[in-house]
Amino acid sequence: MSKNLSYSLLLLIGFVFATHAHAQLPAGIALLPNDTALFKTPAFVQLVSTTSQPFAKAYHISTLNPTGKDNFTLRCNLDAVVKTGDVLSLSFYTRSLQSKKETGESFMEISLDRTIGGKYNWPPLFERGMSFGTGWSLVQIPFVAARDVEKGELSLVIKCGSFPQVFELGGFSLVNYQHKATIAQLPRTTVHYDGDSPDAPWRKAAAERIEKYRKGDLTVKVVDKNGKPVTGATVAVTMKKIAYGWGTATNSKLILDSTNPSYKKYRDTLLKYFNKVVFENEMKSKNWAKTDHNKTILANNWLRQHNIPARGHVMVWPSWQNSGHLIHYKNDTAALRAAIIKDIVQETDVMKGQFTEWDVVNEPYAHDAFLKLLGKDVMVDWFKAARERTSGVQLFLNDYTMFHGLNVGSESFYNIIKFLKDKGAEIDAIGEQSHIGGTPPVIDYVLERLDHFGSLGLPIQISEFDISSDDDDFKARYIKDFFTAIFSHPSTIGIMQWGFWEPEHWIPASALWDKDWNIRPEGKAFTELVSKTWATNTAGQTNKDGTYTIRGFNGEYEVVVNKKGGKQVASKAVLTSNGQTVVVKLLN
Repeated sequence: MSKNLSYSLLLLIGFVFATHAHAQLPAGIALLPNDTALFKTPAFVQLVSTTSQPFAKAYHISTLNPTGKDNFTLRCNLDAVVKTGDVLSLSFYTRSLQSKKETGESFMEISLDRTIGGKYNWPPLFERGMSFGTGWSLVQIPFVAARDVEKGELSLVIKCGSFPQVFELGGFSLVNYQHKATIAQLPRTTVHYDGDSPDAPWRKAAAERIEKYRKGDLTVKVVDKNGKPVTGATVAVTMKKIAYGWGTATNSKLILDSTNPSYKKYRDTLLKYFNKVVFENEMKSKNWAKTDHNKTILANNWLRQHNIPARGHVMVWPSWQNSGHLIHYKNDTAALRAAIIKDIVQETDVMKGQFTEWDVVNEPYAHDAFLKLLGKDVMVDWFKAARERTSGVQLFLNDYTMFHGLNVGSESFYNIIKFLKDKGAEIDAIGEQSHIGGTPPVIDYVLERLDHFGSLGLPIQISEFDISSDDDDFKARYIKDFFTAIFSHPSTIGIMQWGFWEPEHWIPASALWDKDWNIRPEGKAFTELVSKTWATNTAGQTNKDGTYTIRGFNGEYEVVVNKKGGKQVASKAVLTSNGQTVVVKLLN
């Protein structure tokens, strides 16, 4: 087996669902009818036989060929009574066969809906969106009923149509243990992935790379007014900004609104944990005409005052779906070509000098309608036009398939970048979005892909990170591991998250803080990494040679020296992996 093939298989099979072992459970009340008759089978569903599974039949679901009238929803009405405080367990098996979702997984929303008097009554008794990969996996979810449900009011509902995909479901069970069991007693699915064990081999290698590529020796030499070494001076070293991008998506409203107290909390949190931003939607070409660019510039001025650079996103999103303002050029390729260049010129003219980075082309793997009409070489022209007014700005190609399987996007992404480089395009860097689902790419595969893409000689930035899962424990563990792997790799320059606060996040369950600013476990994992694990703040005294040396993370520092009976002296330092020496002179 080749190295690449083995990593590809790791991506596909390295993720597992594990179930905690529990003692014998009390008898419960089964709320579902016979599984083979659970759902009706409309055109997009087939009932198929299975082998080597604890269920004989599975629901084979395909949303690849919609008729325009499909809602791709399965529903089973339940003749059950549930009381507030009842402890229930929902379980079923899943496997993905094909998906065009950004994470490469299949996705569904499953809920226990309530219908009262013929009308849907919100909220449901249970609701969860979930992603899943290939290979049959058992999902077990215990929960407590928050309200009463009378006979005939409850339905098991599965919505399948969020993405073009093919997947299978089977082995459904819904049991009401009433008050005979607790949540802690019930089996619960725990997300595991290859590389999550504490002694996984990749961890030691990552720690060694971090030590080599992300740290340097900072020496503070303290001398008196005559240039002689000062022994016993107290030296405090404080990191002001790490030399790595911890970024987030934001918008002008959140930056400029001074009346909403939650927005004040938002800005304070941004300044505390992030050192780079991207404007989430207002710079997209499809939104350009309806955006007040003066507000973007004003917001960017505020960011600059706080030493936070901004990214531009995005000049060209090459499909009708995402660039609908160009649809009237669909049958005129010359006019389409000219209109795209005009868009680039206008955006880079109005926003000249505003950004340090800019996504020139977004998602050419899946959104390639313009490339099919104009040819791939047109991207070289787009980068050339972008460069004319963006001297000193890093120009990116941005996509989301680096960590997908080799045959489902990753190598295509690589080949597009290589094509651009070979054609002499003005491309400076690679943006990999990393929208992660419930079955993430395993860590060894992430590192292998970074090695592969790093061979192109361009810096790599994780440009739109989030995890679409409601399993907080999994998200916390995976953020820590994924961020560690990315941070350790010498080709990477930063990680941009696509938001951090629930009310302003496109996937609310992915936010680090909830709507009331309670930090979630995944938020704690992130903040501990960036404010403690990968930050250097220390103090000590100079030795007999008048020096104090530390091993610190690369970045900008403030150095403060105190001598008993003398004045305090502050100095600045910029630390790199090559090391830095700062000489501080005490005048008395």
